[in-house]
Amino acid sequence: MIRKLAFLLASPVALIAAGAMAESSYPNQDITIIVPYSAGGSGDTVSRIIADPLSKELGVNVNIVNRPGAGGEIGITEMANADPDGYTLGVFGYPDNFVIENTRDVGFNSDQDLEFLAQFDSTPMGIFAKPNAAYEDLDSLQAYASENPNALIIGESGALGLLSALAFESNLGVQLTEIRYGGGGDLMNAILGQHIDLASTSSMSHDPVVDGGGIPIAFAAAERMDMFPDVPTMRELGVDQVMEVGRVMVAPAGMSDEVRQVLTDALDAISTNEAMINTFLEAALPYNYLGYEAVNEKVEMSNQQFRTVIEANADQF
Repeated sequence: MIRKLAFLLASPVALIAAGAMAESSYPNQDITIIVPYSAGGSGDTVSRIIADPLSKELGVNVNIVNRPGAGGEIGITEMANADPDGYTLGVFGYPDNFVIENTRDVGFNSDQDLEFLAQFDSTPMGIFAKPNAAYEDLDSLQAYASENPNALIIGESGALGLLSALAFESNLGVQLTEIRYGGGGDLMNAILGQHIDLASTSSMSHDPVVDGGGIPIAFAAAERMDMFPDVPTMRELGVDQVMEVGRVMVAPAGMSDEVRQVLTDALDAISTNEAMINTFLEAALPYNYLGYEAVNEKVEMSNQQFRTVIEANADQF
């Protein structure tokens, strides 16, 4: 009886110890990265570029699962509702999550349900002028728009394209007419076909716009891009606007400190992997790694900027 009682008393302790041991051996099974977009897009490409080096660093398979739909809402909701055990992660283009949850009724709250672990690339938004435009730089564009309120048509696609256009209009103190397109291809045809005067789109549109005779006015970047050194930033020109798409890795909120540390250490370790970085550049993705503290600082600062624009233009969404 005494031996049996001792065994019963010891069993909970043993179970706790076993649980702690299981956690300390993280990871000991495959990890899934949810991507809330179709295969082939930039978010999907980034996730696949980092999957192999992360798998080697952690010693387990890292698998990509695409969950497209509703502009990213379906996949991001699945990320937010997953178990916070470190075995389900997500990669998406920030600020898709913020725009979605602040412009529609969704099943997640980023502040409460997601934890940002790292950023891998950063693609600023840009303003481009049509071929043969009467303005070729920010000063002449601002002057023309001031003299001709609502005459200039600016096209955009996607929530961030609209945010960037609205912020640009507000920061310059001019009145533009916005037109929304269903995708980047339609927007590109419109600007190069001179059906619109300006386009608010990713800086990665630079080459096709320039090849088609269009003019890059400025990028909403923190600093000049190495890929396009001749294009000024808006900040350089006196417009305090920084709007970038950054592919980020997130985890469901609530993971243990130990699991978080393993993940962030692994991400920091692969961040200098030259082969991985070269793959980013080959894919025309500007590599810009931010670790745990830096990405959370960026998100907090950017959320404030986006919230201001959304609240001031609620009728546009």
